[in-house]
Amino acid sequence: MGPLSLDAGEGNEFRNLRVSCIAGPCPFTKIELAELSQDRRHFNVSVRNWSDTTTFLLEAEVVHRMTTDMVRESYPVIFGRVLNFSLPAEAEGPSIEAEIDKEAIVFPLGPDLFLRWAYCHSEVHNDQSKTYRCELKPGYQFR
Repeated sequence: MGPLSLDAGEGNEFRNLRVSCIAGPCPFTKIELAELSQDRRHFNVSVRNWSDTTTFLLEAEVVHRMTTDMVRESYPVIFGRVLNFSLPAEAEGPSIEAEIDKEAIVFPLGPDLFLRWAYCHSEVHNDQSKTYRCELKPGYQFR
């Protein structure tokens, strides 16, 4: 058995938690417990291994919610081919600035969340804040 407990920290919460066996005899393992506290701050996981040494990968996004009068810049978190960012309920007109062929270009998301280089969707939370997630289309990559 291999237990692990994580704390996102005061005022933070976990989102999009993933636990995966990435090396070793994965068919001889089992995730016994993967539990997120009600406030989403604490995460407990426990895995069982019946064979040789295995390696598990735990991935999570840590979000710190805060309300401000105006958001000028928000820096995304990038995991592999996916870009994630969040905006407060008061934010209007989100855009993404990207560099293509060494030229900075601003891409407004608009209500349909359409980008020619990524598939995007958003999630609206109880307080009306939004989390955005954009996955690159084939042929594009992050630097």
